[in-house]
Amino acid sequence: MAHPNIVMILLDDLGWMDLSCQGSKFYETPNIDRLFQRGMSFDNAYAACPVCSPSRASILSANTRPGCTSPTGSTTGTTTPARAS
Repeated sequence: MAHPNIVMILLDDLGWMDLSCQGSKFYETPNIDRLFQRGMSFDNAYAACPVCSPSRASILSANTRPGCTSPTGSTTGTTTPARAS
């Protein structure tokens, strides 16, 4: 059995209803709609943070600890970046 090809597309600053395949009447997204129809969609997810960079870091590192997912990389409110454990 061949291993499946997996492509993950992460779109920054995109709301759930911003794709026409998800019900948007304002935006037209025909290319994403084709990917959506031919592939798998995971629509029950958790955003690690309201800004995009910690969410990307969380996905790429599989790390969801608080220091990784805060916008500053800190759990104390300072601006010290988080370190890999």
